[in-house]
Amino acid sequence: MKHLGFVGKSTEHIGYTHVEIINSSLRLSFNVALKNNPEEVFSKMVESNYDLLMSTSSEISFELDNEIIENLEKLNKKQGIELEEFIQDTLIQFINQNQLDTTK
Repeated sequence: MKHLGFVGKSTEHIGYTHVEIINSSLRLSFNVALKNNPEEVFSKMVESNYDLLMSTSSEISFELDNEIIENLEKLNKKQGIELEEFIQDTLIQFINQNQLDTTK
């Protein structure tokens, strides 16, 4: 999920979906009843907490060579993964790893 530049990940459980809004130094998480739309709730939570999220965010910027992008697109197409989804998942893993490293 993505809204206003923030990335969220969701995990479905019995009876609810657990949603996390992730940025570089803050993690907001909440549960959404299955009868509700997690993406709508995610958007509302980002908007409600926008100032806090912005004040605790660092910008990550990077450039990829065209060859790397083409190879990623081919690999993702073979595996049936959207490029944007792949990038979001990779950034989530990077942020999670970075948070683990800073606690040492």
